[in-house]
Amino acid sequence: MSKKTIFLPVAYFAVVSIFLIWHGKFFSPDQFFAAAILITLFLGRSKAFIKDWSVPVVLLLSYDYLRGLVPSLTQGVNIYPMINFDKAVFGSLPTNSLQSVFYTNGTVNWYDYLGAGLYMSHFIAPMLFGFIFWLKDRDTFQKYFLSLLLLSYAAFFTYILFPAMPPWMASQKGLIPEVSKVMDRVFISLPKAIDLPSVYQFVGANLVAAVPSLHAAYPLLTFFFLVKKFKALGFLILPYILGIWFSIVYFGEHYVFDIVAGALYAVAAFCLVLYFQKIIKIFTYAKIRR
Repeated sequence: MSKKTIFLPVAYFAVVSIFLIWHGKFFSPDQFFAAAILITLFLGRSKAFIKDWSVPVVLLLSYDYLRGLVPSLTQGVNIYPMINFDKAVFGSLPTNSLQSVFYTNGTVNWYDYLGAGLYMSHFIAPMLFGFIFWLKDRDTFQKYFLSLLLLSYAAFFTYILFPAMPPWMASQKGLIPEVSKVMDRVFISLPKAIDLPSVYQFVGANLVAAVPSLHAAYPLLTFFFLVKKFKALGFLILPYILGIWFSIVYFGEHYVFDIVAGALYAVAAFCLVLYFQKIIKIFTYAKIRR
């Protein structure tokens, strides 16, 4: 696979993603699938793409749909475990500390736009890196998406068992000091949102799906696969990961507790998929030894 073959779709998706984010839209999996068919037609691999991607995309969309049903399946919400953890580790809430330093009331700073872009990239980055894996190595692509789906559905069941209130909501209810919704101010300052068809128009929101943070988990899982496949080159996305983690805390979307939980889920999903057979052998051997 030539570098040009990889660069072309990456540049294509990057331009589309930046355009959508600038207009206050995220690149949903179904929109990515439609856009990818165009580029794979150009590459002469559209049939293989449809065959390999149809099921993963449907399962990912199913997760997003089910996540929207969580509020109707749960009663109550967890508030203080995340707050107590962050205070115990940092002495105060990192969200409040970061906003006291970086947030300017009435002004959208350049780093607010950057953070919003990183936040929104959460929706497209797994698909883009999955596409790169698919172009380079089908086996890595399959394991990556299996890990991604395992991680997503594990998070879904956690949202049912442990609905968790994010910082901005806790602030609105007077449970923690004031937290400004930086993301809302960024979106207001952007050009008018464009209307693109997506099945996400029929997907409900789950405002208490904070633990684990998939904004923290997805990029870390991607990092593991990039390092496994491309060795040292994979470390190039570390600034991206740290940027997202910083942004979701600064914006008041997540506590550090949520990030730690997301990281643990990412590690578990990666290890289970890549080392499942070895894990089974270890448990089988231990059982025989008894």
